[in-house]
Amino acid sequence: MNRILLFLRHAFALIREDKLFSAIYIAGTAVAIASAMVIAIFLNIQLGDVAPESNRSRTLYLQGSFNDELTPGGERYRYDASYSMTALDSCFRKMNCVEAAAGIMRGQETIGDEAGEHNFLVDVMRCDPDFFRLYDLDFVKGRPFSEKEFRNGEYECVVTEKVAKQLGGADHFVLPGKDGRPVFHIVGVVKTVSSLLGQTAYDIYVPYTNYSFGFVPDASSAPDRNGHVLPYKTYHDYLEVRILLREGYSRQDFLDEIEPLRRHYNAMVSNKVGDKDSWMLWAKSHYFNNMNFFNTDEESFSDKAENMLPPAILMLLFLLLPAINLSGLVSNRMEARRAEMGIRKAFGAKRRELLNEVIHENLVLTLLGGAVGWVLSWLFFSAVRNSEIFHVTFTLREKTSYEPTLDFQMFFTPTLFLVAFLCCAVLNLMAALIPSWHSLRKPIVESLNQKR
Repeated sequence: MNRILLFLRHAFALIREDKLFSAIYIAGTAVAIASAMVIAIFLNIQLGDVAPESNRSRTLYLQGSFNDELTPGGERYRYDASYSMTALDSCFRKMNCVEAAAGIMRGQETIGDEAGEHNFLVDVMRCDPDFFRLYDLDFVKGRPFSEKEFRNGEYECVVTEKVAKQLGGADHFVLPGKDGRPVFHIVGVVKTVSSLLGQTAYDIYVPYTNYSFGFVPDASSAPDRNGHVLPYKTYHDYLEVRILLREGYSRQDFLDEIEPLRRHYNAMVSNKVGDKDSWMLWAKSHYFNNMNFFNTDEESFSDKAENMLPPAILMLLFLLLPAINLSGLVSNRMEARRAEMGIRKAFGAKRRELLNEVIHENLVLTLLGGAVGWVLSWLFFSAVRNSEIFHVTFTLREKTSYEPTLDFQMFFTPTLFLVAFLCCAVLNLMAALIPSWHSLRKPIVESLNQKR
């Protein structure tokens, strides 16, 4: 411990001695770390377990297709398909590996007060009670709508603080463009979700069983397929399914358990319609749903590493290019200190000890630069967070409004701290090790004669 304190005291003494070198080194490091951290923070916002999307690591996104329509040439026609309430109840929610199966339908709607004086457009998440088990929305008032209210298609809903404020604190709103101007009762208010979290950033959350919001994916909509899967006609008619796996279960466990159900369902429908039917199902983890650069249906470790390669290469370039310049600074600094190093070697200091000391000195500068770089990355996100292009990049969809909240969890997690520390260590080694080693290898006499 005393040796570490001595190294730190000596490092800060050298910083005070050569303020220009220290300032340039810290600034160069800060720019490099900030560039790398922007990518790391972007990946964390997209992939990390960030509240209210705290269960991303256990979430699966289901997709399906049917091959049961014959073309004039006799070939089967494949088309995408969405899911029904029957599929959720009789299939997914009865699986051992599934903790929650949420059906969702996205859309937009105009709401307002009963007087019709304050109407505004909102993003609508039409969902079921399992949605509030999958995503831990922070309720500041009230509760989510119940299973009974959902099944009965009652006029109950949850709104964000932003919408509650726009409604003047009222406990209800109306749909002015609908017949009868239906009135929805607000049973809960949640904290407004940052629009950077595209799966949960909506203004109101309503049961999709309520006909006032359009299409209802019930079993009667697809009698030929027993209500399990529905062909979608418009974006608003698409019932998506999100699966929350139980602790200890994997995506492969889900696929293994669903396979006999899928085969049984295909046989059942084929027998009913008198023709061979084929329902295919894909389940994507959150990682591959958001970061599938190479569009693979497999999710092995090698596929995950391959998809992480582009951002990793970009981060390495951001660190490598400044490191080359910093290495030149360190080389000049070591040339200026050759006489000092020669004297210390003459009095018995070993080359390894001197090399460790130089690396520790530069590590202090690198960590200071890393801290400044972290602040710069936060300032960068703060500066561009109101940009429409920035939010479309994150949410991959247009929104009626943006809530560019930057929570602390988006910028500081154990993983991000480890990434930042590794970036600092790599940059330090690349910038300091080679010129220091080259300088310390020179003979003592040559070093002592440096300033003669």
